[in-house]
Amino acid sequence: MKKISIYLSMLLMAVIGLASCSEDYAQPPVITPEGGLGDGTSVNPYSAKQILDGTKGTDVWVTGYIVGWINTAGDNFKFNAETATFTAPATLATNMLLAASPDEKDFEKCIPVALTGDVRNALNLKDHPENLGKQVTVKGNVEKYFGKNESLKSLTAYNWGNQGTGDDPQPPVGGEGNGSADKPYSVAQMLGGQSGTGVWVSGYIVGFIKSNPDGASSLNEQWAAFTAEGAQASNLMLADSPTETDYKKCTAINLPTGSVRSALNLKDNPGNLGKQVSLKGDLSKYFGVNGLRNTSAYAWGPKGEEGGSVTPPSGDAIFEASFANKDLCGFTLDQGNLPSGLNFVWSATATYGLKASAFFNDTKYVTDAWAISPVIDLNGYKDVVMVFSQAGNYYNDVATMKSMVRICIREESGEWKTLDAPTWPTGSSWDFIATGNISLADYQGKKVQIGFNYLSDSSVAGTWEIKDLKITGSK
Repeated sequence: MKKISIYLSMLLMAVIGLASCSEDYAQPPVITPEGGLGDGTSVNPYSAKQILDGTKGTDVWVTGYIVGWINTAGDNFKFNAETATFTAPATLATNMLLAASPDEKDFEKCIPVALTGDVRNALNLKDHPENLGKQVTVKGNVEKYFGKNESLKSLTAYNWGNQGTGDDPQPPVGGEGNGSADKPYSVAQMLGGQSGTGVWVSGYIVGFIKSNPDGASSLNEQWAAFTAEGAQASNLMLADSPTETDYKKCTAINLPTGSVRSALNLKDNPGNLGKQVSLKGDLSKYFGVNGLRNTSAYAWGPKGEEGGSVTPPSGDAIFEASFANKDLCGFTLDQGNLPSGLNFVWSATATYGLKASAFFNDTKYVTDAWAISPVIDLNGYKDVVMVFSQAGNYYNDVATMKSMVRICIREESGEWKTLDAPTWPTGSSWDFIATGNISLADYQGKKVQIGFNYLSDSSVAGTWEIKDLKITGSK
């Protein structure tokens, strides 16, 4: 009997050997994870293993088990065996680890997941240690995080269990609007997935989105305010009905600094609540919904041409600085009093524009450094605005970042004054965010300089990156 078993084993190995030489098995077969191969939809999400095996995607669903978090105590911002923590409660709410098994303890088999907004509030192990070991399905982008390409960021939704909530991208909601001034898109069309730049939308001003003191806000039940009391000047909520009180039927409107904000915001114009308005801008994610950014024009009523006032075009370029390919574009770098051990703070990079950092050799240095523009002549221009893109990391949150970096302006050789941007990065990501229009109306007809002031201390020494600066105005 033993000889027969040996013979059968040898025969089976020979068959396998022959099969492996055939054309059908020229490549090793794909190992299907438990539950099958997902396609990234809500009903058939990608598995954690598929992401680890190299599956990419944007706005896709991924399922797995919450097995831990990344502990950056001691300023160790790398994802490795030392920082991977498989216990709860966590001391950070900003991230978690997802794996294919609820009892996984090998960091190489885990996906780092960045947590923000409502998803952070629901999933993080700092506030919810009971989530450890639970299966969850999340929706976001597969991109680099903590140095690992096989990670998830920009989460927009989650659902407990092995499937999403069914809100996969659908074709845009139909309607009469086509985005023109004569036929603006409705709010329902915006929320349904319409896209476009320089398009008109129309609706009723029903409120604003409150500021979250602990970080970024979202348009949700907690932060939606259907009133003018305590309004933020930088945004509006728009709906298809003047009496709408369901945040799910509202969209978010960005009001850049300038004439549009001055005319529409509820902080200075509480009487605008309930009014119908048409707006021109770019359809883009804002406060977690398909909203309107870079709002450049408005008109009271249902059409772009009717009533009210339309802002002028963006105007002529007065000064531009892309900072590409290490080009300072006329800026001078004042490194301040460099402490021993630090050779520079500001630098010009090939890809990321102007960059400031005082973190070197695992040390956070105390600095006060500047990047200063050449003199820019605004004589003869009106409606002058400035916009640029910026990224900030290792600040933990936007409030910390805004306390450590300053956007400044001065009349030629005068005193510096601080400007604010309508939109800021999170302070904990390498993603570049456009500032929106920063009004320079107070400096029209003058010669000015722009200054970027980077501060750091022994507790916070983040990285600030700036590119694609543009100042425009009209004659």
